[in-house]
Amino acid sequence: MSGLSAAVHASRKNIKVEIHESAKFPGGRCRSFYDTKLKTDIDNGNHLVFSANENFKEFCEIIGTTSSLKELPPELYFFDFDSKDKWNLNFSTSFYKLLFDKNNLIPKTKLKDYLSFLKFFFVSQNSSVFKIVGQSKIFKTFWEPLTIGVMNTDPSKASAKVLSNVLKKTLFRGPKYCKVLQPIENWNNTLIEPAINHIINKGGKIFYSNILRKIVISKNKVSELWFTNKKIYLKDNDKVLISIPPTNLSKILNGNNLPKEYNTILNIHFKVKTEYIAFFKKPIVGFVNSISQWLFVKNDHLSITVSDANSLNNMDSNILVNKVWEEISSYLNKKINFESFQIVREKKATYVQSPNNINLVRNFEKKPENLLIAGDWTQYNLPCTIEASILSGKKAIDII
Repeated sequence: MSGLSAAVHASRKNIKVEIHESAKFPGGRCRSFYDTKLKTDIDNGNHLVFSANENFKEFCEIIGTTSSLKELPPELYFFDFDSKDKWNLNFSTSFYKLLFDKNNLIPKTKLKDYLSFLKFFFVSQNSSVFKIVGQSKIFKTFWEPLTIGVMNTDPSKASAKVLSNVLKKTLFRGPKYCKVLQPIENWNNTLIEPAINHIINKGGKIFYSNILRKIVISKNKVSELWFTNKKIYLKDNDKVLISIPPTNLSKILNGNNLPKEYNTILNIHFKVKTEYIAFFKKPIVGFVNSISQWLFVKNDHLSITVSDANSLNNMDSNILVNKVWEEISSYLNKKINFESFQIVREKKATYVQSPNNINLVRNFEKKPENLLIAGDWTQYNLPCTIEASILSGKKAIDII
């Protein structure tokens, strides 16, 4: 996504671009595809995008897909499998008024339990989320699911500074910035295909299944790019932008100390009878004390997302699916069956966004002068999300 963002923003400056994609398809974790088991289009992964994400909205405006988005109310609905409590955190009023509305509070909590929010106004670079709010009464019912969902990192490791930045851009600013944005159809139709068409229409070229094997550096400049299918010899004024994970970059640029720890994001897509979709009254539901973390209700299927899911990488797929489906049935309080399922595991979805790893990214400087780096991980003040990906590509082009 960051590479596409860079190419789209480059086209606005009339910069000619040539994209070499290592995969057979573009978009990374934002891609969608037709699944032959479910017989429908599914997203590779689910993404929570908020109205505060200005770079995302600008990108959609550039490629002409604002109308492909639906805007959901500024609220988060939760279900606790242990207590069977349900609650709706409604952010349609100011954050401060929200706390004084008893109907908005998590069951069995009091106003004083929410004073933990105030701690995020001032946090150090080296603090974890758990260190800040680990003893809060709403840790399990709010801070933990929020942190894992936003940062794909357990609160014991997750940077409190990054989560603080998220809160300051959304909840603390008011309801205008807390609306949830989702594609009407899928992420491919909102982001990927329109971006590709935009790039090609502006004269850009795209090559697939072309893995970068080596870069040759001469006089502190990249002079050659060795791909699986070809070699490229750069001219003096050429710029190279690389959009790959930190570990891959470390292999190409020897001597750089970048994060090596990654977390999986697991998605399970269930095909169900069309009439079953109507049983689900909320489009997105957060689950607590369960394997499942977020339920996304699509037009013709259900999708479960589990972040920080390394512990599930080796679980038998049928066992995993049956456990998750039991949770869905328990939430619904209704016994229904699914027709088919598809599991998508992104084992290196994001690096572990701990203070130590963020410091490694922050201190990363050793690179040739004509080399630009993009990727959600480069925006260390933000979580590794679509917003960070788009911003990284934009910022890389801005310095040209």
